[in-house]
Amino acid sequence: MLVEVLGWIIKMKKIFLYARLGIISILNGISTKVRIKRSLEHALIYERLGNVFRAGRIFSKIINTNPKDPRGYYGMAMLYDNKGKYGKAIAWYNKSIEADPRFIPAWFFLANALYETGEKVLSIECYKNVIQLDPENFWAYNNAGSIYEELNINTEALKYFRKALEIIPGHHKALFNMGVVYSRMGYEKKAQEYYWESIRDCNKYPYSFLNLSLLYKKEDKIDRAIVVISEGIRCNPSASFLYYNRACLLAISGYVDEAFLDVARAAKLNPSYYGYAEKDDELADVRMHPGFKALKTAISGERNNDE
Repeated sequence: MLVEVLGWIIKMKKIFLYARLGIISILNGISTKVRIKRSLEHALIYERLGNVFRAGRIFSKIINTNPKDPRGYYGMAMLYDNKGKYGKAIAWYNKSIEADPRFIPAWFFLANALYETGEKVLSIECYKNVIQLDPENFWAYNNAGSIYEELNINTEALKYFRKALEIIPGHHKALFNMGVVYSRMGYEKKAQEYYWESIRDCNKYPYSFLNLSLLYKKEDKIDRAIVVISEGIRCNPSASFLYYNRACLLAISGYVDEAFLDVARAAKLNPSYYGYAEKDDELADVRMHPGFKALKTAISGERNNDE
């Protein structure tokens, strides 16, 4: 019954999208000014329906009709970006920027695409251009800060995260990122404070629970680490890595049966965790559990049923 309901919902969504396409086609005939805007929406709907070729044809038509409009090039870039073809996406983003150097979306997603190709320094420069055009862009500051953190340029990372928090005070991701940087710099108490603030802002972000529990583990406060990560699981029951990390904490505390159950839960959500458990030194006692080998068979059976 559930499958039938889901199938009906998907079908109705497609009917709704096709209906919108019909309305947009009528509106396209109203005026030239409306036509470009509606054509862009038209193309985006086709892209959502999986008809990338049709969407591409519309974007190409916009480019040919209005070569100075950045949105046609930007649309083509997004088609490639969504397919993970970042090299081609970057080329189209650059064309969009050539058409209008002040077109913020092209700069922002060019930064993202450059990051995906490993061009982190160039990515930061693009985020800086976004900030110059839009000084209140939270995500440009946050993303640039994250790249600085990855490059281990911690003072710059903190500067950008602080600015992000000035724009949106108390945002859980910026608070989390502050915790990451302070932890890397060795200020673990400060990091703990930021992770707690991140959790208070949004308890649906499981990484804050994970990192906080790992800091308590490092201080040998295992019971407290278990409490934190258990609360993370309560708030995020689909976060497989939380179960796995709690299994490690339980195992080193001598709770082997409970640790095994958490390994099983993690592996059910993500079978890769069984492979990790086979090699993890902290789970040596769990591998001796009578159910551990049977777990591998159960996971293989579930995979075959899914196929």
